[in-house]
Amino acid sequence: MNEVGVAIVGGGPAGLQAAITLANKGIKPILFEEHSTIGEPIQCGEGLSIHAFNDFNLPKGDKSFSVKELDTCHLIFPENKTILGDIRATMIRRDKFDQYLSKKAMDLGAEIFTATKVTDIKRKTDGVVIKTKGESNSEYLAKLLILAEGPNAQLAKTLNFQTPSPMIKGFEYKVKEEWSDKLEFHFDSKKFPFGYCWVFPREGETNVGIVTTAKDRKQRLDNFLKKRGITGSVLKKIGGQIPMHGPLKKLYHNRVLLAGDTAGMVNPIFYGGIRMAMTSGRVAGNAASEILKMETDQVNFNHRIYEEKLRQFKFMKRINFQCHRFFYSRSNKFLAKLGEVFDNKYINRIEGAEIYKTLRKILLRPTLLTNPIGLYWLYRGFLIARDWGF
Repeated sequence: MNEVGVAIVGGGPAGLQAAITLANKGIKPILFEEHSTIGEPIQCGEGLSIHAFNDFNLPKGDKSFSVKELDTCHLIFPENKTILGDIRATMIRRDKFDQYLSKKAMDLGAEIFTATKVTDIKRKTDGVVIKTKGESNSEYLAKLLILAEGPNAQLAKTLNFQTPSPMIKGFEYKVKEEWSDKLEFHFDSKKFPFGYCWVFPREGETNVGIVTTAKDRKQRLDNFLKKRGITGSVLKKIGGQIPMHGPLKKLYHNRVLLAGDTAGMVNPIFYGGIRMAMTSGRVAGNAASEILKMETDQVNFNHRIYEEKLRQFKFMKRINFQCHRFFYSRSNKFLAKLGEVFDNKYINRIEGAEIYKTLRKILLRPTLLTNPIGLYWLYRGFLIARDWGF
């Protein structure tokens, strides 16, 4: 049996960032990815916030994975009311981005096995036994395990962790030609219940998608394309499941840490999660390093290090879920009135006397005042989502 300090399951942004962090600490982890190629299949809108580039010292403008930089988003509500926002994001090639992280991890000394499925996990007093099948067909004993296996979290389930639930499904077309010059988010509680449609321009193409609890999402997306006037030929179709309610309550237990989608690391307002996933991976890597030192010093393992450090981030706050629950249960009448208040205004630029004018507009619309605390959740949640939505 092969013995390792830390094993990681999952070669997405969370698992790869955990591997990078550990390797930087002098701990060479082993990582298992069930697909034959890192980054495939793509299940992502492929937008990444400038904050992620700053957080992880990612090379800005790297043509190997960066496609197009955008600095404006439009939130479009019923009756065509539009709220503007300053948001710096880069459209990326998600497969190439993951492969960039993978190369960085391996250059630092991490060992990565692709086409390798973890078939069984058992906890022992001295570690976690991991059985694999595929490129690496072997058995390993890891002192610690980081599970970043994706939203279905089958292995986490076998270890009696709560898994992300409920899920919401996304479906996307990669369409030929650029059909916008900004990020667009279209909200309509009847057409896209508990979600929205998006238009993300790229070089020579556009990602147009839908995330919703409605089962006929493809038909609804087709209707949206027709109404929006997008007629470019479909180059690719993408789909996948997304954790709906944000981070789980319990993220660790007995030598196992959860990260990425497995831990529900998705913003529940925009359902984006790359930056959150990478952050959870980095925190997991740092925590694992500290835990291993504790064992060396003959101190009891303290897995709470991971959760305590992670809970310091705003995306872990319950108000994000409260905002989600309030916002996505509002009627189109409410959304239209909200759009009226901020129509054609940059919501993040409202300050000084403009704040009082905005409050007056809200007071003149009784529809918006039926749940004042909900408006507070909405404000706080969208403020966090601006930074953690991608």
